[in-house]
This record gives sequence, structure tokens and C-alpha cells, in this order.
Amino acid sequence: MARILTYFTRSEFARNVGVMFSGNALALLLPFLLAPLISRIYTPEDFASYELFVKLVTLVAVAASLRFEFAILLPKERDEALAITRLCFRVLIWVTLISGTAFIVMRGPISRLLNNADIAHLLWLFPVGVFSLGALNIMNQYLIRDRSFKEASLAKITSAAGNNVGKYGLGLFMANPLGLTIGHILGAVIPLAFMARLKRLRRVVLHKRDERYGATALMRKYRDFPLVNSTHAFFQEGQQTLLLALISAYYGELALGLFAFSLRYLRVPLVVFGTSISQVLNEKWARDLNEGKRIRQSVIRVLLGLTALAIIPFTVLFFFGEPIFAFVFGERWAEAGLYAEIMAPWLFFNFTVSPISTIPILLKRQGAFFRIAVVAAILSLSALWYMGLEGFAFTEVLWVLTFINAGIMVYIMLWLIHISGLSRQQD
Repeated sequence: MARILTYFTRSEFARNVGVMFSGNALALLLPFLLAPLISRIYTPEDFASYELFVKLVTLVAVAASLRFEFAILLPKERDEALAITRLCFRVLIWVTLISGTAFIVMRGPISRLLNNADIAHLLWLFPVGVFSLGALNIMNQYLIRDRSFKEASLAKITSAAGNNVGKYGLGLFMANPLGLTIGHILGAVIPLAFMARLKRLRRVVLHKRDERYGATALMRKYRDFPLVNSTHAFFQEGQQTLLLALISAYYGELALGLFAFSLRYLRVPLVVFGTSISQVLNEKWARDLNEGKRIRQSVIRVLLGLTALAIIPFTVLFFFGEPIFAFVFGERWAEAGLYAEIMAPWLFFNFTVSPISTIPILLKRQGAFFRIAVVAAILSLSALWYMGLEGFAFTEVLWVLTFINAGIMVYIMLWLIHISGLSRQQD
């Protein structure tokens, strides 16, 4: 245990995480400071429409550059990384134009399919949401490649501020799903504006083309990202979108809004803290693998440290989620706290596994990871579909989903430990 604590306090890894997390702590704090205000402005039904829009945008944005942004970390040569970054933006523009046109034209049928009238009005903002989120993903990966952890941390802060302050401020004038949606988009637009002010980041996009790294050659070299990794990411987001759609269909907007609210605010520390660690780990482990090193011992130390950090807060959540939610967010959100209690084991394992979930990318084993995700999705969606048809209570559905997903997380954890002792597969 002493060695683990030393690793987390004295290593270069710990210093870089400290830089990321010191800024990200504010990004973590802002949503919780404003959540009690936001929850008293908007209704669960508002959150239902907003979450459906966010899931549709994320469904496209997560693969809007065909996941080539994750290849930015891999090459040894900086010029190749710059060429990949430019390729990402070219792909993003085309995907935004095509998907944006399709969703705007089809907004009526989409609204009827999801049984939600508000989504038809929100989809006018779909292209803005896809491009801003896709561009932010690309630039974040480049900042990590460049080891610009301070800038990446500041981007997180401005994102959280734009998102949450925007939701609250707009809610004073438009307490409806549109206020939530515009606030969410501001969370991507504002950090992009911050990055655009930095001359060296503008040069990344406008950098003179290097003839050694043509688009066709890069796409062929990193073909696993569009063929496997983007399919995996798109499938995962599609599963989550379908999960919300089925909840809305079987249990209505109220249950969907409470579930989505609970999951969103519980995932804030998971996303912010987990991302802080994973971004530093990706850069460090990519360098280690390029040097022919194994990373298993590092992976195990990280897992043990995350488990020690998570055990107390998630235990408290499991026993006292309902009264905590009622006190913090208001009485109408008490049932969301009950949902949080049920999902606590699922989220606990998600917290420990999420920061190391990019190992298959670094080791070029995305195909096996994708197959695990397919099995998890089939089990979860089949359970929800069957139990919804049979009229089971939504809390019973949540218990089953928690059992399935916690089990999958444990399996993934063990599998990641196993493959982290292997070398990177050759091209």
C-alpha cells in the first residue's frame, strides 16, 4: 500500500494528474453548486427531452471524426500527429453537414418515433452540437499529445462553466428543454473559443500540409479507428440512446427524466475525475508502449488507487441516496435518489474501469473490446425490453440492469489487466 501511495504522490504521473485535477476540481464543483438551482427551475419532463437531444448529438459526435482523434497520441513524429489532427477536422466537417441535414429533415418522424414533441424543435441545433462537440474532442486529444495539461484543464473549467451557468441563466428566461440544450452546447463552444485565442493551437489546424503524411496513407495506417473503434463507440452510444427510448416508451417522460437526471449528476465526478486520469495515462502509456515497455503494474496500481478513492462515497450513496437527492435537489427529485441507490454498485465499477478503458486502443485490441460491448448491450436491452413488456416496476428493471452492468465491468477490469501485460500488436 505504501508503494501505491508513493506512486500517486511523487511520480510524474501524479504531478500531471494533479495539474489536470486541480483545474478539473472546479469543473467538478460547478455542476454540483448549480445543480440545486437548475433542478428547481426545470422539470423531469424538461430533462427527458433534453437528454434525448444530447444522446442523439453524442451518437453522431462520438464518431464524427471516425475516432481518428485517438490516433493523435500514437505516432512518434509530431508532424504526423499534426496531419492526423487536420484529417480529423476534414472528416468532422463532412459528417456534420451530412448528419445535420438528415436530422433536420427527419425531425418530425424522429419526434414521433421517440414519442416526444419537444425534440422536433431542438433538432434545429443538431449541426451546431455535433460540430462543437466533435471539434472539442479533437483539440483535447491534441492538447494531451502536446502535454499541455494546463490548457486541457482550463478547457474543462470553461466547458463546465459555459454548460452549467448557461443552463441556469437561460432557465431564468426560458425554463424549458431549449434552455437546457443551449446551455449544453455552450459547454463546447466556449472552450473552443478559448482555444482559438491561442496562436499555437490555431497553427495546429492551419499547419502547412506535409507531403509525407497524405490523408489516404493515414486512413490506411489507422484504419482500425474508423472500422473498429468508431463502430464500437457508435454502438455504445446507440445502446444508451435506445435505452432512453425504451424507458420513455414503457415508463414515460417522468421516469426517463428522473433516471437521466440521476445518471447525469452521478456521472459528473466519474467523467471529470476519470478523464483527468485517463488523459494523462494515455499519453504516458503510449510513450511506454512505443519504448517496448509493459504497463500491467501501472494499471494495477491505478485500479487499486481508484478503488480506495471510490469505496466510501459509493457506499454512502447506496444507503442514503434518496434523502441526499431530496435535500440537495428538492423533494420532486427524491425518486431520482432512489434510482441512484440502486445504481451505486454499477457506477462504482464504472468509476474504477473508465479511466483505463482506452487500453484496447493503445494496444490495438479494439475488436475484442467491441465484442464485449455487444454482449453487454444485448443483455441490458433485452432485459429492459422483456421487463417493460411484462409490466415490471422500473425499480426492478434498474436492479437487473445494475447486476448485468456491474458484472460486465468486473469482467472488463480483469480482461484489461490481462492484456496490459502484452505488447502492442503490430500494424
